[in-house]
Amino acid sequence: MNIKVSGELSGIIEVLKKMAMFEMTIAELYSLCATTWEEDADFWLDIWRDEIRHAQYINRIIEIISKKPENFEKGRPFNVFGLETTINDIRSKIQKIKDKEIPIDNLLFIVRDYENGYLEDRYSEIVKTDDIEYRTLMQGIANETGRHKEKIIKKIQDKTTK
Repeated sequence: MNIKVSGELSGIIEVLKKMAMFEMTIAELYSLCATTWEEDADFWLDIWRDEIRHAQYINRIIEIISKKPENFEKGRPFNVFGLETTINDIRSKIQKIKDKEIPIDNLLFIVRDYENGYLEDRYSEIVKTDDIEYRTLMQGIANETGRHKEKIIKKIQDKTTK
């Protein structure tokens, strides 16, 4: 995607690209979980679909900011290093699942922590805007992430009461 945005917003575009990468990386993790633990495939694929949609939303947000940069200003600073660290950690977990080093019970706690992390909850704070489409897309990500947290916690409870 070739973006022509100058100043502070170009940094925000770079953060958004990293966010989309985070979403795709965690989607890859959930896809692998669906094939690794087939008995729970529907659970994992449901969350996987949401993460793919989040990446699409973020790419749409990049387009919106690029077309109407005058409607956006820099908000709260976002920790790109923390985001990169989390992406690398997810990639490490993907490899450990492939190597059969992480049992499902442990993985559920790991993904709960990813979903409880501040990352997706703070997406909407990186820019200030009244743009309705931007706000709607960010709210969609926040709402779905909230549902992920609830589903994962329920799955943990179901596994521990068996």
